[in-house]
Amino acid sequence: MKTLFTTIAIATITFTSSVSATNAQLRPADNTFETKVCYTAATQGLKAAYELVRESSENFDRFTTILRCNGESLVRSARAFKQANQAQTTRKVRFVTDESIESKICLDAVILGADTAIEKHDVQHVNIICNNQDIKIFAKRFAGKTVSL
Repeated sequence: MKTLFTTIAIATITFTSSVSATNAQLRPADNTFETKVCYTAATQGLKAAYELVRESSENFDRFTTILRCNGESLVRSARAFKQANQAQTTRKVRFVTDESIESKICLDAVILGADTAIEKHDVQHVNIICNNQDIKIFAKRFAGKTVSL
């Protein structure tokens, strides 16, 4: 039982880490119909894969019951690739700031983190509000996004 649990845990961790990779790329391994369906589902969505299967006169439900894409069901594989793709999409935020110290602190909070910005500008005992939000909440809103001025 421990071995089974360990195997499942390792497989889950491996799958999760491969899905959350920053450079997720998908390339078809061959030209089989099954590979085309898996590739289409991952790159164009399940609706496109459904159309591809329907054009081949296969029954979609029966076909996808036995189909495995990288060891996963068609739906799970397509969702995993879509999530990985969305995670690597860069989200840009444009900040309009002025030369005031408050604007600089808020901008630094987004770029460096709230605690670092507070320490950098030596304002530990001041309640800082950025766009009507506490500085820490404000900074968390923009975590992981590319900032341009």
